[in-house]
Amino acid sequence: METYVIGADGGGTKLEMVLVSHDGRIKGRVVGGSANYQVIGGEKLKREILQTAAALLKENGAVPGQVSCMVLGLAGAGREDCRRDILSLFSDTDFSGKTAVDSDAMAALAGASGKKPGIILISGTGSICFGMKEDGTVIRSGGWGYLLGDEGSGYYIGNTAVIASLKDHDGRGEHTILKRIIEKRFDIDSIDKIIPLIYQNKIERSEIADLAPLVFEAAENKDHIALEIINRTGRELGKLAKAVSDQIDFPDGLVKIALIGGVFSKREMLLAEMRKAMSGDQRKILFSDPEFKPAVGSAFLALEKSGITLDEQILAHIRKSIQ
Repeated sequence: METYVIGADGGGTKLEMVLVSHDGRIKGRVVGGSANYQVIGGEKLKREILQTAAALLKENGAVPGQVSCMVLGLAGAGREDCRRDILSLFSDTDFSGKTAVDSDAMAALAGASGKKPGIILISGTGSICFGMKEDGTVIRSGGWGYLLGDEGSGYYIGNTAVIASLKDHDGRGEHTILKRIIEKRFDIDSIDKIIPLIYQNKIERSEIADLAPLVFEAAENKDHIALEIINRTGRELGKLAKAVSDQIDFPDGLVKIALIGGVFSKREMLLAEMRKAMSGDQRKILFSDPEFKPAVGSAFLALEKSGITLDEQILAHIRKSIQ
């Protein structure tokens, strides 16, 4: 009877699960609903995971007894107490003693370079950078939230654009088309009317982050202020990556940085400044997409917890089964 592991990647939008055999072949993939512990709570999370796992196993004619380990890489599971609480949800299920919980960032890091030394740089609504050393030690920079950090994120871009527009309005800054763009976006006739909307929380943080594509567009249209915001964003992202890369030895001398998140849909406008921020590093820098998806990264962690070495043969099987 074949034995498997389950790898999961869960966030606010969806839960993705993959079934992987012990020899590294992806047997199936199923997508479920929202799986952010902080948003939907423990009971809904438990139900979503069990239903998605049941569908995954049924689709492949397997049963829970064939699963040696299930690793859940989940948004909202960054703290140890949260992971412990989530783990306790499965103590009375078919996956009791077989389940492990980690953050979605750790799943993404494991998948980015197949558990080899590597770095993930994440820029969506927020920003953070993680790196993995040869011995498995994880290094982190940034990710301190929108009040204390998140430089280089979508929120950083949008918030900086709002500030620049207010400075245009009161004469402290240069003229920028961002002022008109933001007024139109929030249906206000003067940029200063955005102030009570923000302080009264009538505009959510995600809505500020959603301004980022508009700032990129303004930069493409040669607006000086928008260009400077995007250049600053690139420099801040480079600083995040450099803080981590300085602490990691890459055996082949190639610093591999996987870019994750919506901000990198316009990466060509960011890379020059990112490279400048890392210019003190004499090694070659490679920016790329992650090699494997976070759900597969969780499966890698599950294989290791099952006592299976993630060698080149396993990785070759994974790559072949993805094609």
